[in-house]
Amino acid sequence: MNRIVLDLEYQPNGLTYHTCLWLVSFWAMVSNLARAAVKKLLSRKTNFRRILWEMGRNPKHFSSFFVDKFSRYNHQAKWGAAGWQSLDVFYNYFESVKPRLNGNLESRLTTFWIERMDNRQAVTNRLKIVTEILAESFDRFADQAEIRILSVASGSAQAVIQAIEKRQCLAEKIKAILVDIDPTAIANAETAVKKAGLEKNFTFISGSTKILDGLCGQLQPHIIEMVGFLDYRPKPQAEKLINRLRRCLGQDGILLTCNIAPNPEKIFLDWVLLWPMIYRTEEEFTGLLIAGGFEKEKIKILAEPHGIHNIGICQK
Repeated sequence: MNRIVLDLEYQPNGLTYHTCLWLVSFWAMVSNLARAAVKKLLSRKTNFRRILWEMGRNPKHFSSFFVDKFSRYNHQAKWGAAGWQSLDVFYNYFESVKPRLNGNLESRLTTFWIERMDNRQAVTNRLKIVTEILAESFDRFADQAEIRILSVASGSAQAVIQAIEKRQCLAEKIKAILVDIDPTAIANAETAVKKAGLEKNFTFISGSTKILDGLCGQLQPHIIEMVGFLDYRPKPQAEKLINRLRRCLGQDGILLTCNIAPNPEKIFLDWVLLWPMIYRTEEEFTGLLIAGGFEKEKIKILAEPHGIHNIGICQK
């Protein structure tokens, strides 16, 4: 895969932009910590991290006058963080958001933050790469009577839908099961699937990863796609989950997953978007996959151009 073929984004920001980002993030950190401390005093039994999480997901909460107070799109990226709503802004920025901007204050704030952010570019690159890998994975199983794919924590399932559209010649035999605990994600995916005319290809299940063992026993998927979920799983939980997914796969099956890497914009995601994630280097990410039972020789790691997202392709 290369940047030209996939039309990946690579417009890195310099020191001036990141200095502004760090200053705004530091002020948001002070402000959000102060507000969280007040909430903690009023409810002493509430976990402090939980308070910050709920503040971030509250549509009535604003982190910064300079970021999300006067831009509905920046604000959606905050309250929708860790869910499909934020990714929808990032993934479809140039198709759905950019055409609505008209040069006003909201437009300038949205362009400065969402459009320019390395992390927005990187997560869009991730979508394009994952879509291409899925399409190529369908080709690997083209001789099978049925190609089964399981998408875990699927969100809006945009990559799966687009990959099937790329392989129309195989579409009749591709069967996708989408699993997500968020009913709004399932509803959004159903809408997208209907728009694409792929209703016969998809089954939707609202539930957590606890249902995987029973589900996989019946399904024996050729491909499991789990993109973004490891960003929220501590090491012991991540290793156990990867092992479960490996056991779920059929013979020569493929697990496609990823993890966010440390990057200069982490402070912005942490304290402006209040988007807590577990950042891992490529070596740490590879270690998780090996601890989950995959052989090192059967693991391939791809990094998008910014090096913010590492994508793992693991064969059983």
